[in-house]
Amino acid sequence: MPAFLEDFVHLINGKRDYLRERVLKGKFNPLEDEFKKHMAAHWVPLNDLSSFSADISSLNVMAVDSSVYSSLLSSGGILYISRGMAMYRGIVSKKMDVEVIFSREKMSSVNDFITAKMELLEFEVALEALKNGFDGDAILIDGSLYGRASHLPIEPRVDDQRDALLHYFRVYKNLLDFCHKSNILLLGISKESRSTFYRDYLLHIIFNEKIRMLDVEEEDKELLGEIFFQVLDSERIAFERFYRLKKKYGVKLETIDVILQELASPRPDYQLIARCAPSIGYTRPLLLGPSIRMAKRLREYIKNPEEFVRKYFPRLSAERGDDFIQWASNVFKDILNFPSFVSFYVLLDLRDSPIRIDMPYYDKTLFEVGWPEPTGADIECALKIVVTGYCGLNAYNIWLKSVDEKVRLRRKVADEIYLPYLEKMFGEKIIRGRGYRRVKYP
Repeated sequence: MPAFLEDFVHLINGKRDYLRERVLKGKFNPLEDEFKKHMAAHWVPLNDLSSFSADISSLNVMAVDSSVYSSLLSSGGILYISRGMAMYRGIVSKKMDVEVIFSREKMSSVNDFITAKMELLEFEVALEALKNGFDGDAILIDGSLYGRASHLPIEPRVDDQRDALLHYFRVYKNLLDFCHKSNILLLGISKESRSTFYRDYLLHIIFNEKIRMLDVEEEDKELLGEIFFQVLDSERIAFERFYRLKKKYGVKLETIDVILQELASPRPDYQLIARCAPSIGYTRPLLLGPSIRMAKRLREYIKNPEEFVRKYFPRLSAERGDDFIQWASNVFKDILNFPSFVSFYVLLDLRDSPIRIDMPYYDKTLFEVGWPEPTGADIECALKIVVTGYCGLNAYNIWLKSVDEKVRLRRKVADEIYLPYLEKMFGEKIIRGRGYRRVKYP
């Protein structure tokens, strides 16, 4: 019998109800009734899925995905092997990257960097397929298109790859431009995204409704409006300002306190929709702009492009001088011209999690949009692809599932094929770091 089994049983019995609620339903939401009321106004039922479903063979869809294997080495470096693939109607475009990186960053930041390099492969294989003649209905990328555009690059502390994130945005912009010119729909499809943009949008509606009913001075209502947005940028300062105001009004601001606490919580959109959606259907699409922090950075760039590059890419600016500064400045200029993104969620089974859909909106740049705003963008083709490709609880998109099965890099393959080949080439054993698990426990 496992050594800790009795301890486990005793512990769970003592907090069963608490854990059951958190495991099965998530964090308690004191505003759930308010969310349900407003969700109803922003929810479009799909009463007849067959009207959006098509014969799958009639759609020419390219699916793009990637995978990665990484391992800490005894040398202090991190070896990663990544693979990217674009696949449509039996035609495959693929690319690999093998590298050892050295960085002083914490592992979470290193993993973010490796993820960005993996996503860069996806952009590159999609572009290659387009240049080789793909002219189909859509390109599907596993993940959020908006999320990939919403974090401005800064110089990573990764030796020999300090310009990698600038190349990432340059290639991403090329892909967006090619799809726009070719009139090919680019879709980001993700499941259980950690995004909160729809929750924040509905919460702002609830907030404004409560503010209108507050019996406080008008200038303090304006101050509360500022604090709402500041929570998303500088939470500590925002709550310091709010609690100074709450001392003045006491219980009158109790509901506002609850709203701001919810805004600061990490509750994702998918959990909210799963609990509040009244039927299968989709959220009314929103047009997304930059985050508050990204907007500040872009304004900083506009004010002085060269100084901006020197500030956020100090090492490369010092090493490479004016040529690099000019090149990097042009990359940021292209970021200013990124399209905005339409984003919405689709729920096709009440037992399932909603699927997030992102698509570029070329009529406005990302920087021209402020707070998320409703849009009348045409999403019919996107819905048709999502509904047609849905295969139930185990496969939310048949095209992405197919490419995932082809591109996925399993640890067994890396450990038994790729690493031994490297060792044969080097004529020496590769020693892994202490964090590497040499034994797989059942």
